[in-house]
Amino acid sequence: METKNKKILEALQMQPLTEEEMAARHILGRMYGPIATCVESTRNGRLYNKPLWEKALEDDIFLEKVATKALFLELGHPADREETDMSKVCACIPEMPRIIDGDLCACVDILDTPNGRILKTLCDYGFIPGVSSRGSGDVMPNNDVDPETFFLETFDCVAIPAVKKARLTMCESLDSEGLKLRKALTESFNNASE
Repeated sequence: METKNKKILEALQMQPLTEEEMAARHILGRMYGPIATCVESTRNGRLYNKPLWEKALEDDIFLEKVATKALFLELGHPADREETDMSKVCACIPEMPRIIDGDLCACVDILDTPNGRILKTLCDYGFIPGVSSRGSGDVMPNNDVDPETFFLETFDCVAIPAVKKARLTMCESLDSEGLKLRKALTESFNNASE
């Protein structure tokens, strides 16, 4: 498992963030891992294959969401809508997901929003967040989702993901108390007289 995680981190080319940068960008934590798969069926028996994911990742709207840091995740799947409700956002995928060994993998930033704080608290407790895609498309007779009709809205953080292995690993977390203490000590030191 550790080797797989290292391979994912290297392939995603994630740049570590300082606590100051995380605080300035309102990021409570950073996670990474598989968010979908190209080779296994979901728990409901549907297959989202590699051509489907490749086509979805090349969609103009999807590319715009990534470019503008608007590929937002909600905490839980909405039951009655496909579009993202900005008031329910908990996280963001800040960079293009990549297919690594048959899995679609991504970096996910937990944002300092009400739902992001809930997600961070759950992660601090030990919760390992699942991720499920949110989109629409026709299902073909062989249970593959048709790449030509599939539209990917986004992904969501969930308790039980559609793909069992679509779970994220925390790689960075903001220690806001430590950051406040360092800032106070630095200010005190800078203001101290010789």
